[in-house]
Amino acid sequence: MWSFAIQPGFATTIIDFTNDLSWLTGGLVGLMALSAGMIAVAALRHYRSEKTQPTIETTTVTEYKKAA
Repeated sequence: MWSFAIQPGFATTIIDFTNDLSWLTGGLVGLMALSAGMIAVAALRHYRSEKTQPTIETTTVTEYKKAA
């Protein structure tokens, strides 16, 4: 709840944003959760694509000589 004076000599004005802020907070938390999920999925896809590459040379020396 926010309260502030509009002008000196007038009564203070109180504006209650409690109900509105609860919806905004829920939306912000949902958006952050969605963003974190997308980052995690992108990281897992990158990790899996790096993991599936062969690490050992599969072509034999004789095949290299035939190709040359």
